[in-house]
Amino acid sequence: MKTGLPALCIIVFGLAGTGWAQDDPASGIAPALTPVTAPESPALVAPVPVETPQKPFYKKLFTPQAVMSTLPGAAVQQLHDWPGEWGQTGAGFEKRAASLYGQFVIGALIEDGVKTVHKEDTRYRRLGEGNFFKRTGHAVVTTFVAHKPDGTGTPAFSLLANSYGSWAIATLWSPREYRTPGSIAQWGTTGLGVTVVADVFREFWPDLKKHLHSK
Repeated sequence: MKTGLPALCIIVFGLAGTGWAQDDPASGIAPALTPVTAPESPALVAPVPVETPQKPFYKKLFTPQAVMSTLPGAAVQQLHDWPGEWGQTGAGFEKRAASLYGQFVIGALIEDGVKTVHKEDTRYRRLGEGNFFKRTGHAVVTTFVAHKPDGTGTPAFSLLANSYGSWAIATLWSPREYRTPGSIAQWGTTGLGVTVVADVFREFWPDLKKHLHSK
């Protein structure tokens, strides 16, 4: 494996990933999260504002999100000839694109399954105010924090299951050398990094777009 490939994947996927992993809620600005620990009284919990429902699994399969989860990564892998066993021919690119799309579908299925059990809403909510460091910290931290139906914060287990579980399954059709715990850990962590970069992009993109339109 080329040593710079994980970092390059993060950059490419992050810049392309405005629709990656989590859908923006209708409100767009983050409500304050209550602590992860259960409150003493449900009446004291500030509920999350009513929002559009999270997108059903079958609607995720043919979306810009699915395209951005597949083609940029396949292009990066093709450029770096990774895995080398697939070559840099047209057939090699098709294998890479099919592999990444399969991983996207499996990851979405795993993530939705965990959400069904754990009742998580992982859509990103912008802070929209404060300095660069505060907003970047918000984007990084809240990537790993989901909302429960009562408004409380909870670890985003569905995100972890998606990142590591989808790669673990993808190793079944990858070259044998990648079917190791170390490979799963490395590329699962790369997937988490992609989501973090995408959420930082989501945090600042509306401001950048407004600035560009004002010129």
